Amino acid sequence: MAIFNYKLIINHEFLKQFCPRCFALRSKAAGAKFRGGYSSGFTLTELLIVVIIIGIVSTLALPMLVKTIEKAKLGEAVSNLNLIRTGEKIYFLEYGFFSGKDGADKQAGIVKLNIEDPNSANANFTYTIETEKGETGDFTARAQRKDTAPNPYSTYYYEISKDGTISSNPAGNPLKP
Repeated sequence: MAIFNYKLIINHEFLKQFCPRCFALRSKAAGAKFRGGYSSGFTLTELLIVVIIIGIVSTLALPMLVKTIEKAKLGEAVSNLNLIRTGEKIYFLEYGFFSGKDGADKQAGIVKLNIEDPNSANANFTYTIETEKGETGDFTARAQRKDTAPNPYSTYYYEISKDGTISSNPAGNPLKP
């Protein structure tokens, strides 16, 4: 087992050159400001500038992040609208008419389809069928963004028809399916 002489290690000239206090004492360039003091770290001004730059960059990036998240949620709507369209086609082949809504209950038609109900608790949209029950010409299914969406996305809705055309409302909707 080797015995170390700690005095030798502390007084070693090679290690002394890395000590900030010793460097400040023997450095003429350091001036009187750092003599006898610790000379490393950031000033408050430098930290404030970094915080301000990070704030400006995040302010510019936040709207793009929200738009990207909404586009991803739009993918859910398009997928579920196509699922409802397929369910309506199968229902039409079996019964000769589309399921449609029962009076004021617009979600009743979706329950009749042989598909998984897209109106689950964690869905970002409310799915309804806008066409009356018994219609044979065409149907319209709608995906309305829930109230949890940030403005202006909560006012947008998407519709699909029998031929698979997906339209968005209002007309100035920046998110196109």
